[in-house]
Amino acid sequence: MSLLPGWRDWLFSARSFAAASLALYLAFWLDLPRPYWAVGTVYIVVQPLSGALRAKAAARFLGTFAGAAFSVAAVPNLVDAPPLLALVLALWVALCTMGSLYDPTPRSYAFRLAGYTAALIAFPGVESPGTIFDTALARVEEIGLGILCVTLMDQVFPRPATPVLLARLEAWTASMARFGAEALAGRMEETRFVAERRRVARDGAALDGLFQEARYEAAAQRAGLAWVRALRARARTVPALISAVADRARALRRDDPAGQASLAPLLEAAAAWLVETADPARRPAAQAAAPDLLARLRAAERQAAAGTGWPALLREGLLARLRELVATWSRALALEPRSGGLAAPPREAVAPVTSAHIDPLLVGLTGLSVMLAVLVCNLVWIATAWPEGATAAMMAAVATAMFAQLDDPAPAIASFITWTLASAVLGALYLFAVLPAIDGFPLLLCALGVIYLPFGALHAQPARIGMALPLLVNTVALISLQETYAADFAGYVNGAVALLGGFLVGLLSTRLVRAFGIDWRLRRLVAADRLDLARLTEGRRVDLRRSVAVMLDRFEFLAGRLGSADAATLEVSELAELRAAINVQRLREASERLPPGPAAMVAAALQAVAGQVRGRITEATVLTRLDAALAATMPGRDPASRAAALALSGLRRALYPAAGAPALGSAPAPLGQAA
Repeated sequence: MSLLPGWRDWLFSARSFAAASLALYLAFWLDLPRPYWAVGTVYIVVQPLSGALRAKAAARFLGTFAGAAFSVAAVPNLVDAPPLLALVLALWVALCTMGSLYDPTPRSYAFRLAGYTAALIAFPGVESPGTIFDTALARVEEIGLGILCVTLMDQVFPRPATPVLLARLEAWTASMARFGAEALAGRMEETRFVAERRRVARDGAALDGLFQEARYEAAAQRAGLAWVRALRARARTVPALISAVADRARALRRDDPAGQASLAPLLEAAAAWLVETADPARRPAAQAAAPDLLARLRAAERQAAAGTGWPALLREGLLARLRELVATWSRALALEPRSGGLAAPPREAVAPVTSAHIDPLLVGLTGLSVMLAVLVCNLVWIATAWPEGATAAMMAAVATAMFAQLDDPAPAIASFITWTLASAVLGALYLFAVLPAIDGFPLLLCALGVIYLPFGALHAQPARIGMALPLLVNTVALISLQETYAADFAGYVNGAVALLGGFLVGLLSTRLVRAFGIDWRLRRLVAADRLDLARLTEGRRVDLRRSVAVMLDRFEFLAGRLGSADAATLEVSELAELRAAINVQRLREASERLPPGPAAMVAAALQAVAGQVRGRITEATVLTRLDAALAATMPGRDPASRAAALALSGLRRALYPAAGAPALGSAPAPLGQAA
């Protein structure tokens, strides 16, 4: 990334400063009590893409309104019981913050804002509860004014998110196709294969956020967006299918080199077809060729099904997953936004958005850190009668809520404190050296522009927003910019100390309660996948489609973070539980049609898998049970036995890829002796 902002960054800064100037002018003209609220809102809401701006604007207004309404309801009724009021407000901020973690859409910002807006209004209002309604109304008005100004400026210089989304979707589909082609052709060693699979997953997850933002744009810009979501839902299963094919190909190279060589032409044909789909110009021809390729794969699969033994199962399983990969990818590409003739959205387009990577324990700890920070500041405020105690309490709420969605909020809070300290120094310079010499609104804008234009350009860069935003928002807040100049050095220092102190308490609370680090969170997610697999294996009623979506959510979350942790140390076997879960479901469906003897062996194998996942049975015992079930089902030529054997082979490869060929003649030990 260039050290200097580009022209688009400077245009973004100019647009932002123009909106902030308009908001400040109107706030002065309307004689609003805190014009800096409107200015700060501009810089909080403004985004490079129009969809993201509108999403944040809507969430900010709704969250502000909800928080203001709660403060109006709480303060007059509880002002005579300060400890109870502090507890209620701390609980409100905590619950709102916890609720935001369960919503992966831009609406989550509204939840967080509803929490700490109540703190921003209620804590200063304790000294004059009779004016709480006026303060709440002023907050809503000035936030609304800032939103109106930044939205109007976006109409002048729009940058729609939808074209960006569609361009990134095209890049993602092409990248997925090339990844699959190289994997099928055997041109990837294991380390690169895993890295590319994670990269594709990360890019796909980023599309979800961009999709949610694009939904807030005008209807004319949203054409085809329903299909974007459906395409994503179908295509995100492809890495698991590629992994299944590649795994069987590796097993065949080890256990049946001749069989693997016989399938090489089909793998090359599928790889060439995927390469064709990566090019938009050649994609229609590739789509037209898909039925012929599927027919070739079905014929080869039937031929493999006539064979016996473990190598034949590997060949048949590889061909079945390869055929599923081609069919899935072809159906996904048929949903491209430019495709026509689709009468009704597929069910993926209307499926609920999940946040499966959210850990309830982490949510609870986040709420606890919020409550602890707010209550500690209130305790100090009440015990010392500190005039600026309200500022510290509300900043503690802001600090703990604003960064709660991050894996580890503490570094972000610490950085925010550093740049807030810089804004305090800058604000003092403005308040006591620059503003006394200012006479008139144009000169005020010139003075502010010296800082706000360059830092506004940095604000457009994601890597520098953590530096720019505190300066842009807190400088104007610390100055408490009003239509008439007023300054008190002692009051200014006291307010700055309270602001920094509140953030510091939030930092300490976060470090104390959420001190487990990203490794702990990743281990919890891996354990959640294994728990879901155990439940499915034990025969509990599970919606497989939802379970697959949940496991894919977790995989994409892990894929974006495993660079900072050692996957081997965490014992992460990516997509293994997902592939195992699908095979368990296939095995259960097939076992219902099996004779009693093989069905009992399959049930024993599933029981052993569940026991091993829960840590009660050794891996060797599970392999013995799986091999016994394979031995019981492989001799059968009926469809149910063959389907069961295929599912068992897939389950075995998913969970134990390093295991050698099964010993199909060995007798299993009693399960009760295998712990």
